[in-house]
Amino acid sequence: MADTNITFAKIVANPNAFAWSQAYNAGKLFAVISLETAQETEEKDYLNVLGKEILDTLEQEFFTLETKDLESIKQAVVTTSEKIPNEISCSFVIATYVTDVLYLYILGGGKVSLKRDGKLGILLDSQDNDPKSLKDASGFLQNEDTVILQTKQFTSAISVQTLSEFLDNRLPSEIAEHLAPLVHEKDESGAAAIIINYKSPQQASDETFLEDKEEEKEFEESTEEISSPFYSPSIEGKAGPMNKIKSLFSGVFSIFKPRSLGKLNHPRKVILTIVIIILVVFIGSIAFAVKKQQDSKTQEVFQSIFPQATKKFEEGKSLLGLNEGLAQDSFQQAKKLLEDGKAKLPANSSEEKKLLTLLTQVNQSLTQAPKPNVVNVKTTDSTNSNLLNAENKNQGLYFSIDANNIYAITADSVYSLKTDGSNKKTIIKNDSTWTSPAGLANYFGNLYVLDKKQNQILKFVESDSTYSKSNYLSDNSGVDFSKAVSIAIDSSVYILSTNGNVLKFNKGASESFSVTGLDKELVNPTRIWTNSDDSFVYILDNGNSRIVVLEKSGKYKAQYQASVVKGAKDFDIDEKNSKAYILSGGKIYEIDLK
Repeated sequence: MADTNITFAKIVANPNAFAWSQAYNAGKLFAVISLETAQETEEKDYLNVLGKEILDTLEQEFFTLETKDLESIKQAVVTTSEKIPNEISCSFVIATYVTDVLYLYILGGGKVSLKRDGKLGILLDSQDNDPKSLKDASGFLQNEDTVILQTKQFTSAISVQTLSEFLDNRLPSEIAEHLAPLVHEKDESGAAAIIINYKSPQQASDETFLEDKEEEKEFEESTEEISSPFYSPSIEGKAGPMNKIKSLFSGVFSIFKPRSLGKLNHPRKVILTIVIIILVVFIGSIAFAVKKQQDSKTQEVFQSIFPQATKKFEEGKSLLGLNEGLAQDSFQQAKKLLEDGKAKLPANSSEEKKLLTLLTQVNQSLTQAPKPNVVNVKTTDSTNSNLLNAENKNQGLYFSIDANNIYAITADSVYSLKTDGSNKKTIIKNDSTWTSPAGLANYFGNLYVLDKKQNQILKFVESDSTYSKSNYLSDNSGVDFSKAVSIAIDSSVYILSTNGNVLKFNKGASESFSVTGLDKELVNPTRIWTNSDDSFVYILDNGNSRIVVLEKSGKYKAQYQASVVKGAKDFDIDEKNSKAYILSGGKIYEIDLK
């Protein structure tokens, strides 16, 4: 057989103090290696020196072999592995070829891929972190095969899809030129790869091959050295095990191409029968390996979903009776994990059935969870809520109340009137001070105007019957009030937005605050209420026709549902007397708070 034509290219990431990699070639021997350490060593270039020592050992052991076959080369690799310290994480992928037979070995993690006839498949793969763990394989190469040796870190940096895209009709040097920048961009110092392209001369005719007994003997002997034939599972679509086996079956029989079984004499038929039996065993082994690989991937996906969802479900059950809102939160999180994950598992698999069983339990818990407190409402005397009574009789965008006065803001001014509705007077004129008011609040005699356009809270302090203005937020560069609809103050400032978000500020600076424990998100809320005398924060959630009660940490406390809340304009809370008043359709309604 004429000399094999091999072209190849290397890709190696930049090393650092904790990781080093290299792509190596000497004659027909190829290898990629990465070494990683958890702690920086005092010895300068320790990983570099160690790596070169390992490669030198491999070269020495390999080239002193008199016979190079699967087992003899394997022993050379095992001897080389003794140079790897236990505290070093290693990914070592080795390949060599004898005539048209390729031998592969992986120490620790790594992968070898094969591009054949436009399809990309995996020849050998290991995810083992133990540098002493060894996997091997061998098989025949075909003309125009492209073999890619990859360290474990390279497989993390370059996806199968990306690799397949750049392998199409390109020389190894061109492939490396495209992939190298992507590797350096990922900053994976342990990434290394070699792309090898194999070209062989035209094979002898099959008829001559079958008639030549010496060549029959040579084939039988070489077959004994091969642990399993190579195959090329396509990544184009979801090919099943039978498609992969079919590809292998046709590929192997292309070696023989018998013109007619009827022309073969009895001994040759016996030989062919034996070969077919061997192939059937190989095919069964491959089918088993493919299924095992698929089962492993399915189990990996399952383990990434099921334990976490189970944990959230158990959290929800433990919170029932203690905090219904937080229990709902946990159930909802479990439900989302399960619903997002079920499409990732094979239909009718045992893993999918377990997931669906848990999802049914979660949905039952959500169904059985306490419902919102649906309350009866009744119209009430307008004098029970001076705030809503004034709002119902006067023009204004937003209203606020303290012990003595009611305040209202319009596009032109802020005016005040007594709590009985008398003595109306303008106290602040809008001299281009605010442009898009979204709320009005008072705190210890000071007035606060929320302005969406300026992303600012304007603070007005009374002095000698006039008001001086300042900005409450010391820095509003990262603030967005574009969806703000209401403001409330107890000592901290709460801002409600139409998307249900609540922002909290204290002494002019933002403070962490999140609403938790709701059975469903706020929908188009319009008002937020609290003050220094109240123990809770109240939200008028128009979209869900309810009033939501929160602790001042943001945790869910209670909710009251009534149809009149849907079109409510504003509300007023009398926490001392456990009453909520709602202004809706020009009428004031009363709700008992429990």
